[in-house]
Amino acid sequence: MIQKIKLYGISMGAAAVILLSGAWKNLPEKEPEATEAIVLQDEVTQENQSAVKETQAREEAVKCWCDTQVRRYSEQEASYAAEEKQFEEKQREREEKERRRRERKRREEKRRQEERQVLGRSFQCPLERIVEAEAGDQDLEGRILVANVILNRVHSKHFPDTIKGVVFANRAGRYQFSPVSNGRYYRVTVSDKTKRAVKQALAGKDISKGALYFMCRSASDPKNVAWFDRDLTKVAQHGCHEFFK
Repeated sequence: MIQKIKLYGISMGAAAVILLSGAWKNLPEKEPEATEAIVLQDEVTQENQSAVKETQAREEAVKCWCDTQVRRYSEQEASYAAEEKQFEEKQREREEKERRRRERKRREEKRRQEERQVLGRSFQCPLERIVEAEAGDQDLEGRILVANVILNRVHSKHFPDTIKGVVFANRAGRYQFSPVSNGRYYRVTVSDKTKRAVKQALAGKDISKGALYFMCRSASDPKNVAWFDRDLTKVAQHGCHEFFK
């Protein structure tokens, strides 16, 4: 019993010595290592977040650059398309002008050729042809009236002083007689009735009452009809023709 008490006393004394000497401070500590791990983990998390943000910023910058390039390309493409359309329109206009010019030249050359062919036939004078073209469907008196108008113009100071000059009179690019403009003058075949009418008119038969103009109301331009009615005096009518001075 005494020995047990001694051993217990020795043990308690040793523990007291240890506590008093501070040897407990040399025991291993676990808490600082855990703290360092948490700090390291926070640093890694912050670095990852920074990397993610940097990556997102780069991606956003690339996307913005791509959008800008696409927009510029679209604008350039639209501009090129508009310029190409404008060029094509101008090209079509030039081609159309050239086509019309060639067509006018062709018609004028054809008219001149027909005129040379007709005028080269001495037996078909301009007076006969214009009477045939204007009144070929009228009776003898209707044809004489048209011939009278041509001759009245020859004798008027307001018109050329030759039959040919009257027939081919041109004002502001327009012929005075529609058969000359549309080519009918060159296509008609002068009939014997027209030749008789012209012969009588040249011989002095005049039933026109001084008329210098005539028209077929149903076949005339409304503007011309209005001018006839407003500025001229009607002196006769025969068949479809009305005569004015």
